[in-house]
Amino acid sequence: MKRAVLILVLLTVAVTLPPLYSQWAESRRIKQIQEVKQQARTVFGAPLETILSELESGEPPSVVVLYTGGTESHLEPCGCYQEQSGGLPRRAYAVEQIRKHGFPTLLVDAGNIFDGQEEIDAKRCEVNLKAMSTMEYDAVALSESDLAYDEAYLSRQRAAAMFPFLAPNTERGNFTQPFIIEQAGQHTIGFVVGEASAEVVLQADVIVALGDPESTAHIDVVIRPDDIKTTVSEDGTFYLGCPSEGKTLGVLALWMDTNGKLARHNATQLALTGEVGESEPIRQLLTDFYRDVTTENPVQGAPLFAKQLLEQQQENGYTSAAACQQCHEQEYLQWSATRHAFAYQTLLKKERYFDARCVACHTTGFGYPTGFQIGDQNATLEGVQCETCHGPGKQHVGNPKKSNIRSGADTSLCLQCHDTKHSPGFTEVVALHTKDVDHSRQPMNLEELLTARTARMGKPTLELFVMSYCPYGVQAEEKLIPIVKKFSDKINFKLQFIAQEKEEPSTQDITPFTSLHGYPEVAENIRQLLIAREYPDQYLDYILCRGKKLDKSWEESAQKLGIDVARIQRLFDNPEAEQLFRENIKRAAALGIRASPTIFVDGHKFRANQLLRASGTPCQ
Repeated sequence: MKRAVLILVLLTVAVTLPPLYSQWAESRRIKQIQEVKQQARTVFGAPLETILSELESGEPPSVVVLYTGGTESHLEPCGCYQEQSGGLPRRAYAVEQIRKHGFPTLLVDAGNIFDGQEEIDAKRCEVNLKAMSTMEYDAVALSESDLAYDEAYLSRQRAAAMFPFLAPNTERGNFTQPFIIEQAGQHTIGFVVGEASAEVVLQADVIVALGDPESTAHIDVVIRPDDIKTTVSEDGTFYLGCPSEGKTLGVLALWMDTNGKLARHNATQLALTGEVGESEPIRQLLTDFYRDVTTENPVQGAPLFAKQLLEQQQENGYTSAAACQQCHEQEYLQWSATRHAFAYQTLLKKERYFDARCVACHTTGFGYPTGFQIGDQNATLEGVQCETCHGPGKQHVGNPKKSNIRSGADTSLCLQCHDTKHSPGFTEVVALHTKDVDHSRQPMNLEELLTARTARMGKPTLELFVMSYCPYGVQAEEKLIPIVKKFSDKINFKLQFIAQEKEEPSTQDITPFTSLHGYPEVAENIRQLLIAREYPDQYLDYILCRGKKLDKSWEESAQKLGIDVARIQRLFDNPEAEQLFRENIKRAAALGIRASPTIFVDGHKFRANQLLRASGTPCQ
């Protein structure tokens, strides 16, 4: 008996221990990756709330000088990882919040504001100046690198600015000035370049030099456009620097004595991380720029993997993951729910889809004749697909051999995109990341996928394309709706119907729409849309209830959930209901979707049986 019990215990351990160990090992791997990356992604500067609290505690400052420099018209971080700091919309929001607290505030830039030689760079700099004008900058200094641009370029940029440009008298005197004196509360602050003139010394309580002054005589503070250590010189001049690319907003608090002289000062950097809100006008300004900028940008630099053998073969080419799927179904399914598959959707969300530098690493084959092309509305190579790691597969598809495809084991290729700028810390954990691209792993289900998307990309969009009378669609709804309820407002759920509108409906037709299961299905589709609009808290339960009773009256399910049947019927008989349905079915038509059910997550198509572990034959 004891022996039998012992054997039973050993068998139990043998069965349960491997899965438990696998879970522990996976948890440990993910934690190790996160710790290493977090250490490499140090955030410089203090939170907005902390700075506001410090300004309000104790004696309020006499003047607050907000400053930037060395931005080179960097509009915002690319968004490759969450901890990235900077961006004009966040800067504008922070400036607005500080001003709301009533401190006498001035806003200036120390120079190194222009960047690049191409037309798109000139447009980007103009957008930057327009954003700064909206923020009401008081002055911007032009550095030597800024003044190196020709007269026509500087005149063009000056026209976009609604604030003065500061430069020495000898430089571009037709549209610059050597100083400006601003009133802030009860005090006057002089901003100079070069040196402090007698006029400034006589009028200003505090003199701030922007850039690198020739002399610090009479100058209280120097704000330079490069990232220097905060120091105080022997003559008492306070030196401040600016992190590059507008990663932070400098905050300089000044306290004056009863004689109007500078008594003390304090400077800190405000971290413009994702916790900071965004200014809607500045966000719209950037959005308009992204939409208007040309989609015909030249490829910047050599395309990825240009020295690899497969990429150099003229007779080879890119075929897309769909071609690989024909023979590698398991591998395709595992890949389809990974971050690589969603890489291009990230560009769309971050509005970087026009930028060749970003597109190269978020699509497949960019820069090659058969690879992804910017502006291609029917692109099949969006995202980081199979051929990014394994090489262009045209020859392999025609004649599958190990010699005409890469194994994908060379992790050095990963580092061409996951470099220190865009993926800090990745180099140290690249070996741990190989499991993420292990195609033998079980593909993610819907709940796992949404968990991953909400953790990294904010609020994902989940779309279910369905026919209300489709048995397989009803089965999918039974599995999907509890997941939608679980994530609640963390996701954006959209119910989309599959139907068609007749080109020339007859006057005797009951409805101008057609659907696979006839008019009853069209009517039910419309009712579900009406209930979703009028009873948002009950419509998911209605869909579940109705799916089990399609052979009975819809009123039974509606009444059970407290839905006013008469009200829905009145709305149903109104022409507005047809228009509501007409607008809804446009999405499926535009995407060419005919199979019910079909699932899209952030614009990425999935089979329902993959994400819901369901079986059945789609209606189409």
